[in-house]
Amino acid sequence: MEPSDEAAQRSRADLLRESKDHIAIETIELCRELSIRAMLGGGPVLTSNGLMSPAVAKNASIVVDPASIRHLHSALRERGWRDVAPSGRYRILPSARLTLVHSDEPAGLILYSVIPGFFADPEETFDLIWERHKEIELRGQTVRVLGRVVSAILASHDGLDGRASRQRSNFEYFVEQFRVVLNDHERAVVGDMVAKMGGCAEMRRLLEAIGVAPCAFTLPSSAYVQWRLQVHPAEVTDQLKRAIALLELAAPGRAMLRQSTSGAWRPTDVGRSLCSLPGTLRSIFGAKRRWRETFG
Repeated sequence: MEPSDEAAQRSRADLLRESKDHIAIETIELCRELSIRAMLGGGPVLTSNGLMSPAVAKNASIVVDPASIRHLHSALRERGWRDVAPSGRYRILPSARLTLVHSDEPAGLILYSVIPGFFADPEETFDLIWERHKEIELRGQTVRVLGRVVSAILASHDGLDGRASRQRSNFEYFVEQFRVVLNDHERAVVGDMVAKMGGCAEMRRLLEAIGVAPCAFTLPSSAYVQWRLQVHPAEVTDQLKRAIALLELAAPGRAMLRQSTSGAWRPTDVGRSLCSLPGTLRSIFGAKRRWRETFG
């Protein structure tokens, strides 16, 4: 690569970092004004936690209380932010995150309210993450950010936008750091949090890689399915829970599903499953439309 090309790349990276930091500061401050719990993730947070990112991301990433995500999304839209469709190959389920851009910013903004594969109630998952948040100085401003253990968990999650994002996994890159950086207590906390958030199948590779005993598979909770598909409680069935798990998880997680007592199919399930299949298909294939209606 020519020196001029290297300089141009550094310049673009610096511009992105500056834009992302500005977006993060403004968005976290907006959340404070609106009494919304939210935490910054991504590069600056990884650095503050003694970790390194393999590249400069194009978007600032913020984890938001699911109860307030609509309020924040609406407030951002009023301030000139607009939604952009997720990129990449076709996906059955809607994107698990909201991506926004602003004409004044070269970087974008991603909002996470539900973490794919963390099958507990999204509100309870957020509460667990919030309990471990901290504050850092970012360009002279104080911002709330993910804690060190949660940063490690989410950085190694290669499907934060569902299975469509797994082809860009940085799992091995981060795991090598976690083996060095995380102490024994933090490793135990990782295992405890993963179990409480219902991420045993999604994060099994991480637990094994850092020497933590894997936990048992559990089906998605009713609250998770309701939020992920934007359906009513009465529409949630065991068949729909199994379907969501199959769609969200990578191959190792799907294997855990098939081997588990809650995920295995039994002969007595056949008749009931056939009867409920039309409703299951409607719930899954109508999810994108319902998300558009909710956040349109």
